[in-house]
Amino acid sequence: MNNIKLQLNSGIHSKGRGVGFYAENLTKALAKNPSVILACPESNQIDIVHYTYFDLFYPTLPFNKTHPTVVTIHDLTPLILPHLYPKGLKGTFNLIRQRLSLLNVSAIITDSQNSRRDLIKLFMFSPEKVFVTPLAADKIYKTTPSPISVGKIKSKFNLPEKFILTVAGGPNPNKNLPALAEATKALKIPLVVVGGGMTKELPPGKTHKELKDLVKLKSYSHIITPGFISNKELLAFYSLATLYCQPSLYEGFGLPVLEAMHAGCLLVSSNTSSLSEIYPPGTITFDPQSQDSLQNALTKAFNLTQKQRNGLVNNAKEVAKQFSWKKTAQKTIDVYTQVLSQ
Repeated sequence: MNNIKLQLNSGIHSKGRGVGFYAENLTKALAKNPSVILACPESNQIDIVHYTYFDLFYPTLPFNKTHPTVVTIHDLTPLILPHLYPKGLKGTFNLIRQRLSLLNVSAIITDSQNSRRDLIKLFMFSPEKVFVTPLAADKIYKTTPSPISVGKIKSKFNLPEKFILTVAGGPNPNKNLPALAEATKALKIPLVVVGGGMTKELPPGKTHKELKDLVKLKSYSHIITPGFISNKELLAFYSLATLYCQPSLYEGFGLPVLEAMHAGCLLVSSNTSSLSEIYPPGTITFDPQSQDSLQNALTKAFNLTQKQRNGLVNNAKEVAKQFSWKKTAQKTIDVYTQVLSQ
């Protein structure tokens, strides 16, 4: 097959650490592959169009498609946990509209086997139409920060000697932060929440209990909230943390888990959804629906010997090497090739 002339559409609403990060890194990796030519939107020489962002409740995909079309759907979290993401009348209408816009796409790409199963079950896609291309961490997390750099960042953010780290891009109830906050409070361990996972006020129209619980956490004195920080700073946070905890009720992938594994930070993770596709066997895990299970997992991690910690960390580092943007790009190109051969 000749070079694939590709138009990428990342969508104006895909800014942010998660989906924006995906679009940016996939574009860079595809640009390095000689079998792909990235076409500008105005070009009339296009073989295939790839929408790298799809919103369940916002019109991100046109009904009329002039070329073979691939769409990335990262996850269906709001549909898996509907009690945490009430749609309302407008949301229900938009969801129907978005589902209809998917009827004539050529292929669906998603981040994990778990999300693939969800898409096939809930959207009734043909299994032959849904492909998995796992994500990868930024290359900075594969490096070791200098002690001087780590020391400066520790001082800048006034971080304690021991703390549990978690990363949450926004105030999303699937992140299960209240449960982690309660567990760390009971164990008297500082909790550092990076990102926008903690919020001082409710988003407009969002008044359900789980978001109110996030606002309540602002009063917890053991929680440190540096907000959004750079990759370089987050690498130092991973280096300084006693452990990284992913308490999520549900994840389409779980990029911070992979970052922590690369960075050599001991991982404690919930055992739900796609997360088990990332972390290796032997990882300390827990049931995110059980406060006792979460607290026991954290206690177990703190009681590890240095030899046990090193074993888990080194094993996780090896598994993390299996993920790369080069592989993600190649799997994506394989999808394009299959679509164009039909």
